[in-house]
This record gives sequence, structure tokens and C-alpha cells, in this order.
Amino acid sequence: MSHSLFATALFGLTLLASGATTAVAEDFYDQEIPPLTAVECAQCHEGVFQTLKADGGGHRQPCRDCHESFHNFSRQLSWAERVPACSDCHGQPHGEDEPMQDCLHCHRNAHAPVASLPLATLEPLCARCHAEPAAELARPSAHSDMACNDCHQQRHGYQPLCTECHAEPHNPFVSSQTCMLCHPVHDVSRLNYGSHVPNTECGSCHGDAVADLSGSHLAHSQLDCTFCHAGEHGMVPACSDCHAQPHSPAMLEGASGCGDCHGNPHNLTPAE
Repeated sequence: MSHSLFATALFGLTLLASGATTAVAEDFYDQEIPPLTAVECAQCHEGVFQTLKADGGGHRQPCRDCHESFHNFSRQLSWAERVPACSDCHGQPHGEDEPMQDCLHCHRNAHAPVASLPLATLEPLCARCHAEPAAELARPSAHSDMACNDCHQQRHGYQPLCTECHAEPHNPFVSSQTCMLCHPVHDVSRLNYGSHVPNTECGSCHGDAVADLSGSHLAHSQLDCTFCHAGEHGMVPACSDCHAQPHSPAMLEGASGCGDCHGNPHNLTPAE
């Protein structure tokens, strides 16, 4: 091949290569840039990704749902322009009082909004969100002398088992919900029950009364304890609540009460 032919061929190859490079460059910069996925964010922010995965709760969503504008840390931008405001999504869920406006004072980590709640910081504010339990605890009882964190320890929303403090006082423990059928947990000064309580459970504390009742052969032995002692623990009914006035005034002269003739209401004796 002559020198001139070789030079011509080399120049052609150079033009071809230059054109290919230009085409690649043009094609690359002509592409549409797709939004970052959460996994792509995680390649740099792996710790945040893992926190959201484990404890994100309602914030466990694609990063760009909150961070519509990101990596904008120019000097002229304010914090509000760089970071989304909680109120953009949540409004004012805890009211408009000043202590409830500083979200990060309690929700220390927005990527773990509940898991990052510090109990010591929360305790003075419990009543602002939990007004009904706070009102019940205002009534004197063994529980009213305790701090919220004494029971709701470890983390916000933690509900202890009753047996963490109380041994089984009268029945084998089934669940805290079972205990609370009778014992309102924030107002244990009251003891409520309905017709769901069998006599055997009353007998755990009132053994003599239940033994008398079950040993009797008269009408009261067919009744549940809760038929007479209805509604609230310690309520003692009057005989006239069921029996009206079965006897004449003359018969009742000199009697101090029904028990003078009928004896123990849990083990009635026929009148003589």
C-alpha cells in the first residue's frame, strides 16, 4: 500500500472513531434521568435505610416521598428548605401548644419516629395525649402513686403484664386483659365485674361465703355471687331489692333484720 493510500485509510478510521465517540457522548447526555430508588439512596445512606427498615413504622416508605429535594446544602438555603417539615404530612397531631410543636424534641430520629422516643422526656407530657388514663390515675389508688414509666418502661407503647409486679393473687394468670375485666388498670381503687365471674373465682378470696352457698340446699345456693353482688366489688344488696316485703308488719315487730330468722344469707335456714 502506498504512503498516500495508508494515510487516507488512517484518516478515515480516525474520523469514524471520532464520530462514534461523539455519538456515544450525545446519546449519554440525551438520556432522561430516572428518579433515585430507595435502594440507590441506601448505597450511600445504608444506616438510614436499615433504621427505616427495622423501626421506620409509618415512615417506612420510599425516601423521595419525604425528600423531594435532596443534597441541597448550599449556604443560602435554610434548614426548612433542605429538610421536609413534619407538618407537611402530619399537621399538628398533638395540638398547638408550644411544647408539642418541637417534633424532634421527642421523636429524636425521624427515621425511627417511635423507637427513638426518650421515655424520660415524654413522661411530663403523657397526659397531653393520654387524658383519660391521666384522669383515672388522679383518683387515689396504689397505681396513682406511680410514674407512668414505672409500668410503661422500655419503650413508648410498652404494656407490661400484670404479673411483672403482681403475683397470681387468686387465679392462675391468663392475660392482663383478663385481669382488667375486673381491675381497671389506671383506677385500681374500683373493682368492677359482670356476670362473667364464676363463683369459684370469688371463692379464691371469699372461701367461707362460697362454701356456705354451695353447701346450702335453699334458693340462694342456685345463684351466682354476681347475681346479688352485682356491678362493683363490695356492694351488699338489701334483701328487699329482690324480696320486697314478704311479711306483715306484725311479724316483723322486734326483729332487727331478716337475718334474725333466716340467718346467714349464704346458707339460709328455714324460719321457725
